[in-house]
Amino acid sequence: MSATRFETKETVQLQIYGKSGEVLLHMRNVSKSGACLECSPSRVPLKKGDLVRMIVELPEVSKKHKVSGEVIWCDGHRTGITFLSKQKVIQKIMGRSAF
Repeated sequence: MSATRFETKETVQLQIYGKSGEVLLHMRNVSKSGACLECSPSRVPLKKGDLVRMIVELPEVSKKHKVSGEVIWCDGHRTGITFLSKQKVIQKIMGRSAF
């Protein structure tokens, strides 16, 4: 059963864990479990498995919402992100650095 998705056009600042810099993307839709982001493929070299941190500005309520996630699919200029807890991100990072 998939989560209900809500259309949106919010701007997202995206950082890839382990890489420097950030880029601005557009969130196409969002649900309780994840989001679909749009960008130019040449702007962000996202790939399945990347761990990311997103900052979503909500100017109408003067707040920023920070959330971590993992890229679960990429299709041209769209990317699917599943939301992860901070603890899950740390576990995945530690698992990748194991010998």
